[in-house]
Amino acid sequence: MKTTTFSNNPALAAQVVSELAELKPNSRILIPSGSTPRWIYDALAATTIAKDHTFFALDEWVNVPSDLDGSCLSMINADFVHKCQHPVKLVHFDPFAAMEQNIAMYNAALEGQEFDYVILGVGMNGHIGLNEPGVTFDADYLQTELDDITIKVASSKYFSGDVTLTEGITVGLNKIVKAKKVIVIINNENKKGVYQDIVNGDALNTNIPAVYIKKFPQVHYYITKDLQG
Repeated sequence: MKTTTFSNNPALAAQVVSELAELKPNSRILIPSGSTPRWIYDALAATTIAKDHTFFALDEWVNVPSDLDGSCLSMINADFVHKCQHPVKLVHFDPFAAMEQNIAMYNAALEGQEFDYVILGVGMNGHIGLNEPGVTFDADYLQTELDDITIKVASSKYFSGDVTLTEGITVGLNKIVKAKKVIVIINNENKKGVYQDIVNGDALNTNIPAVYIKKFPQVHYYITKDLQG
C-alpha cells in the first residue's frame, strides 16, 4: 500500500495540482464530487491547467435531477467548473438515461483510451464512488443499489430537502484500476477508522472497495497527518 502523508489539506492539494500540471495535453481525468476534493478544486481553479484536459464525473445518483443541489454534477459544477475562469470539458452521467447510453457516452469520450489520472475519495463505509461494499469488482461501469450508510450520509450532508436515494451509477473498479495513476484521498479526521480498516484489510479477501484497490501498484493513498495515530 503506497501512502503519502501531508501536513494539511492545502499541501495535499498542491501536490495533486502539480501532478495534474505535468500531464500531457488532452489527458482524461476522473474526478469525484463531495467534500473530499474541494481543496484540490479550489487550487486547480486558480490555474489554467484544466482547460487542456477532459474531466469525467465519477458517479451520479439515479433518478435525481442533475441541477438539484446535492447531485454529483451540481457539486462538481459549484466546487470546480464554475470557479474556473475558462471553459471546462466535463463528461457526466445522465441520471435518467439507460445504463447502456451512459456507458456508450463515456466510452465515446474516452476514444478507446483509459483514464490518465483518477482522483477518488472514500466513503464512511469504504465505498469508492458509488461502488458500494459487496459489489462486483469486475465491472467497468455499474448501476447499483445504494448502501444504507451511503443513503443516510448523503441525504443529510448534501441535500437540504427531501430526496429519495435508491441507486447510483458509477465508473466501476475494473475501469478505475486500468488508469495510469489513481489517487485515493482521505483527509478528514472522522475517517480515521475507515483508514485503519484499509491499512489492516486483506485486499485479496474483501468486499470493501477501498481495501480491494490497494493491491494495485498505480494506486496511491494521499492522507493528512490527522489520520495517523
